[in-house]
Amino acid sequence: MNNKEIVSSKKVFFWNIVGSLCSAGSSFYLLMVVTRICGASQAGIFSIAFAIAQLMLTIGRYGMRAYQATDLREEFSFSTYLTSRLITSFAMIISSVIYIIVSGYTIEKSIIIFFVCLIKMVDAVEDVFHGLFQQNFRMDVAGKLLAFRNFFTMLLFTVIILVFKNLLITCLLTSLLSIVFCILINIPFTTKFTDINFSWNYNNLKRLFIQCFALFAGSFLSLYIYNTPKNAIDKYMLNEFQTFYSILFMPSFVINLFSEFAFKPLLTNLAVYWDKVEMKKFIYMIVKLISLIIFISFFVILISYFIGVEVLSLIYSVDIREYRIEFVILLIGGTFSAGVNFLYNVLAAIRKQKSILTAYGAIAITATFASAFFVKTYGIRGASMAYLLSSSSLFTIFLGILIFNIIKKIKISFNSN
Repeated sequence: MNNKEIVSSKKVFFWNIVGSLCSAGSSFYLLMVVTRICGASQAGIFSIAFAIAQLMLTIGRYGMRAYQATDLREEFSFSTYLTSRLITSFAMIISSVIYIIVSGYTIEKSIIIFFVCLIKMVDAVEDVFHGLFQQNFRMDVAGKLLAFRNFFTMLLFTVIILVFKNLLITCLLTSLLSIVFCILINIPFTTKFTDINFSWNYNNLKRLFIQCFALFAGSFLSLYIYNTPKNAIDKYMLNEFQTFYSILFMPSFVINLFSEFAFKPLLTNLAVYWDKVEMKKFIYMIVKLISLIIFISFFVILISYFIGVEVLSLIYSVDIREYRIEFVILLIGGTFSAGVNFLYNVLAAIRKQKSILTAYGAIAITATFASAFFVKTYGIRGASMAYLLSSSSLFTIFLGILIFNIIKKIKISFNSN
């Protein structure tokens, strides 16, 4: 295997699906295991820990994946990307510690949150390797490794929690062993594409961090926006309600991740079409992918309305049947969120980072106050409404930004000809 090997699109698509399935399913599975073995209260702690870890992960990734994958002219070397990821992963852990201290959690809850953040840091570490594979049109390699590593983490977590019946010990051992495993499986494949070195060139690192800052800030604000309902529940309601909301929210989160099946392998192609001003192909692919997200979500929502809460109640051994309406609201919000995730990556590919940051900044302010109000007034239904409001608003703004830039690109191309 090397970076010049021609791989069929079916193979790339298949392994991207497998990898994304394992990645999306891991959070679903881990929460189920904790709920069944440790109970709803401990699951509530794990849920908020996972939400915080997802927020901290945006620091570890720094929004670089979309930029790296679409770096067609290799403006930055892999060594620079790798070094930057070492810096951002360290920053992620420091930020996690500061967040935990400032939040004033109990000692047990603080330690659990810290080690869940370490588990998610593995996602940041492997992401830079997978960005290299995607840059070389080898998402099949990234998909295989993503599936293998997530399967290992789920298996490891299950075995440890069954043996010790202790969430804290489980998170501690899983985090440490997952980091080692991630490095061991990714390095051999990476050496088939490039040498693994660190580059401490200050100017290159500075330039890379500046180029990706808006993407980082946007992705951070994105997770902050989507977590504001959870944070409001954590502040105004009991841990058990955090568990209920997280179980209800999980399928909408999965819709978001599953949407990556369609667009992630094609992101580099979109960048090529934009760079070569092949606008018909670019627009056709955008419309096709958005339509696919809507099509998939429609059937998920339809089926989930009739059997969703019953299935989730059975899986998690927690009765959430009274929250059917909240469940549907979250699924609709998940559809918009999947669209936002797609448009975010498209805007990153065409280098419109500043527009992304402006949109997220505006919605973040609104979401903070809206979530607190809705949760205090309507409880879990209010949290669901706040999520739908934020995701639909972001989708509308991002779509408007993309359409504006497409029209602008076409006019420039027409005038130059």
